[in-house]
Amino acid sequence: MFLRNSPKPARKRLNQYGLLVRRFRIEMGLSQEELTEQLRLAGWRIGQSTLANIESGKRSLLDYEWQLFLDVFGKSWKDVVPTNVEPIYCPKPQSKKRNSSGALIERFRKELGWTREELMRAIQRAGWDIDRAVLVSIEKQERPLLDYELKLIFAVLGQDWDSIFRKRDTQKRTPHKKKM
Repeated sequence: MFLRNSPKPARKRLNQYGLLVRRFRIEMGLSQEELTEQLRLAGWRIGQSTLANIESGKRSLLDYEWQLFLDVFGKSWKDVVPTNVEPIYCPKPQSKKRNSSGALIERFRKELGWTREELMRAIQRAGWDIDRAVLVSIEKQERPLLDYELKLIFAVLGQDWDSIFRKRDTQKRTPHKKKM
């Protein structure tokens, strides 16, 4: 039984970036409808109500959707992440890959010497009732990965969010030789 003036329980946010989307949209002086139009031109069929749900945290945000927001806002990962880092891989909208973190999850799992079964059981103990087929499709980048799912998997693997990125400054590049 609820008391008449009792506060409602706090609602859990389903994404980590909704508040940033709203802030960047307002900084650009765009309405939600104007932003959805720009996202449609970038290749994402999105409506104003979906955008409102993302901003309020009621809808999860897929990693490639976040990249589309960054592209439309003219922002980079460096604008969002406090250190000088960039993502290891961000698929282009026309890419067949449905997430940009599956290969990294597989690499971390193998570095720990875990089988998929062991990772699946650890994720289940952490509270997500995942099965082997879903884990395989995540690692093969066939299944979209929601931000809170990624956060849970990385916590199980003992990784923090910064391990998704690599520092641009430490990246060694070899100069291309000119052909004569």
